[in-house]
Amino acid sequence: MLTDEQLADQLRAQLRREIAAVEPPADLLARLRGRQSRRSLGLQVSIVGVPAIAAAVLAAVLVATSGSSAARSTKSAVLTAVTVHRMVNASRLALAHSGRVKIAYRERSNGALQETGIYDITFAGKNWNAIISQIFPAENGQSASTQTAINRIVNGQFYLHSEGKDGRVKWFRDTNPTGHPRMTMPDPRTLFGLLKPSAKFKIVGHRETGDLRLTELRGTRAPRLPALSGLPGVAPGAQVAYLTVWVDRHNVVRQITLRVTQHHTADPIYFKRFANGRIELLVPSKAYLKEARAMARKMRKHDKQVIARVDPSLTGTVHHFFDVTSASVTFSDFGKRMVIAAPRHAVPLYMRG
Repeated sequence: MLTDEQLADQLRAQLRREIAAVEPPADLLARLRGRQSRRSLGLQVSIVGVPAIAAAVLAAVLVATSGSSAARSTKSAVLTAVTVHRMVNASRLALAHSGRVKIAYRERSNGALQETGIYDITFAGKNWNAIISQIFPAENGQSASTQTAINRIVNGQFYLHSEGKDGRVKWFRDTNPTGHPRMTMPDPRTLFGLLKPSAKFKIVGHRETGDLRLTELRGTRAPRLPALSGLPGVAPGAQVAYLTVWVDRHNVVRQITLRVTQHHTADPIYFKRFANGRIELLVPSKAYLKEARAMARKMRKHDKQVIARVDPSLTGTVHHFFDVTSASVTFSDFGKRMVIAAPRHAVPLYMRG
């Protein structure tokens, strides 16, 4: 990873190239120097020794305004593609080998709260540890409930810390040779795929967090949602409705806040579970039987006693849903040495993948 001085040298060189490309009026830099004692969106602009984020912002102002009088306000400045790519590359490099990611999320469907949760993930190379906590509100006469678990991968071996059939919480070691040993954890670094020039990021403010000064960037256009493997409750077809990114002076992303929406429908397929563990998928007509049978085949990977059949007494109403997932993702411990060890005395268990 580059040192602060090397990074600053690269940014200064890039800044000089971008300034030369747009050829601003001769008095523009003088006006910027005259304003360096004023705070524009809380950001001090300095020509000599420009901090990393200031250099990126200044380049964005120059490119966006092409030397016009609009350069007097960074509120209208859109970050250039070069700046956005630099931010993505710096963040991926910082978390290339190890780090920590904490995801706090909330899911609603048709306005009703469905679930809240926290994923606390640490990783070192290919070794991962994910602490998962989920809270489900009271619904249909059932009281609110909470469930927690720890998923861990150490040297290709999968471990699970959860409640066993005896009601006791313990570590389990997966002995399935064809399933979980090849699994990988959902990688929250895929969220950097949201950082695209098409989002039209603008600077909206700053904040002090401990000894860090962070710059807030707001996406003014919804970017196309990439394939995300690290955000709970987000399925294909979802749309980004809100996106804010906090970056430090090295262009490294420290936090992403977003809201994702999705419309979907649910065909009338009903579940019935019997005391002996058998499960039936019931549909009101043959029109839905093919879908129910396909669902039953998938469920048989986990439970052999699953069948699908028609029950004409059931209603055939198709339900429509509008789902909203809000999440705050915090990145930290960039490149720090993490020790993720195999748990002692883990109980062998054959898990169906």
